[in-house]
Amino acid sequence: MDPHSEARLQVVHPVLADKVRQMAATLLQEGIEIRVVQGLRTYQEQAALYAQGRTAPGSIVTNAKPGFSYHNAGLAVDCIPGVRGSNPWQPNWTDRVHGQLTPDYDRMVQVGKSLGLVSGADFASITDDPHFQMTGSFPIGCPPEPARDLMAQNDLKGVWAMAGLAVS
Repeated sequence: MDPHSEARLQVVHPVLADKVRQMAATLLQEGIEIRVVQGLRTYQEQAALYAQGRTAPGSIVTNAKPGFSYHNAGLAVDCIPGVRGSNPWQPNWTDRVHGQLTPDYDRMVQVGKSLGLVSGADFASITDDPHFQMTGSFPIGCPPEPARDLMAQNDLKGVWAMAGLAVS
């Protein structure tokens, strides 16, 4: 993976990082090069995204307030496939056409799910095709309140342990 993706993977849960690397390697064999464009988010970054389309310019891109996103727990990433044949790499932001996933996004979602990741493409309230997360024993929707308390203290290892995803 490229250096920017690797930098983002260094601060998320190591199992998630490994699964994303596996996903990238599988897709690259098929001519699809992906990049990690989002990983761990601070509460401030989450607040800015939540404000988008509400109190700030832009379209609504998330329904998750700070503490309610698995990005805040280092348990989620957003990945984008590149435009095939572009050199240098260019992001392919077109995830859907006529409501259907484009072939490269569809394949990325399939591979991510085959590795046990939860795909934002399956979310009901707002589809988030680039989004992949692992939640351990937590519900898919958002981290429970005790985990949010630990996230507010920047205790990611505590959150991970609470989800049954402890690392040494």
